[in-house]
Amino acid sequence: MANTEFYHQLEMDAAKVTWKDIFSECREKHTREDLEYALLAGTSLDSATEENMLKKWRKPWVFYPLLKSGLFLVAMIYGLLYASLTFFQGVTFLEMVHVIPPLIIPMIVMVFIWELNIPRNISIYDLTAYFLVGGLLSFFALAVMFWFVRGENAALAAFREEPAKLAASLALLYLFSRKKKVYGLTGLVIGAAVGAGFGGFESVAYAMSAGQNGIWYAVSNEIIRGIFALGGHTVYCAPYVAAAALEMKHSGFSGESLLSRDFLLTFACSTGAHFVWNSNLFSELGVIKNIVIVVLLWIELLYMARKCLEQAVAIGRKRQKASERDPVVSYPHAGSIRVECVRGAGMGMSIRSFGNKPLTIGRGEDMA
Repeated sequence: MANTEFYHQLEMDAAKVTWKDIFSECREKHTREDLEYALLAGTSLDSATEENMLKKWRKPWVFYPLLKSGLFLVAMIYGLLYASLTFFQGVTFLEMVHVIPPLIIPMIVMVFIWELNIPRNISIYDLTAYFLVGGLLSFFALAVMFWFVRGENAALAAFREEPAKLAASLALLYLFSRKKKVYGLTGLVIGAAVGAGFGGFESVAYAMSAGQNGIWYAVSNEIIRGIFALGGHTVYCAPYVAAAALEMKHSGFSGESLLSRDFLLTFACSTGAHFVWNSNLFSELGVIKNIVIVVLLWIELLYMARKCLEQAVAIGRKRQKASERDPVVSYPHAGSIRVECVRGAGMGMSIRSFGNKPLTIGRGEDMA
């Protein structure tokens, strides 16, 4: 589905947008130039504005080669581990085994959600910072939550960890709002980064702890947690932070952000799913329980992604129409020319000359 058709569907009936529509370009062939363009998002070299962000945005695809590369890397690590134990009677890279595999899936899901960001106002560097800082902040908030929610029952972790991730996400969202405009997609991305950081670091800790029971027990633990990280903390956190961001009027945070119907609904759904996941409820279903929860979490994520994408498209269309109504743009002087960049970092940016005023493209004679 082309972008124009996708935007039209969001405007007409966002509820009909499916994951198939969003994933429709991930398996197409892309060039290195496409990758470089995608990674320019949010940097000083990116020329995305509200007027042209709909032209500049591309559907998610970077996550897909990252997923294949990540799985290949994990297979290599486990292959090296097997060779080391079988032929060399030793393991010299336990840290690699315990640290890299648990981080792969949370980070790839985070990158996928980052690619949904139509305003392109968060760079890959910022995303990495939110992943690291947000993950650590959420663990600090978790330590505070132990004062309020006590008990060793694993199911109670949902009532500590979700508020902790929310607190860390809101802190980062507030800092973001001091410099840039907040959209619902901003919250979706920051929530995903915080959730990925928390879930990834937690899985690393579990992997190291499981290693005390034997290396292959740790590997099996990593593989199982890696598979179910598709519905882990990244997907728990992103929807309710997005719901809070959608209510940030003029990028300002207020209590209303946490009282909206969507926030209360998504926070309750994520916390409830987390509680059921950790509890003995429906344990007779075995792995089917976990699969059902993962599916429900992605339905919740799609619900908020639709609302956030719809908001961004509405803003983009409004600014496009305002630009078209500008008399300077609509009725240029006789003899004027207009140059629009269609490829590369400046894609979507246009330059106009009026009357006899010269327009220089490239370096002028007075430039080195």
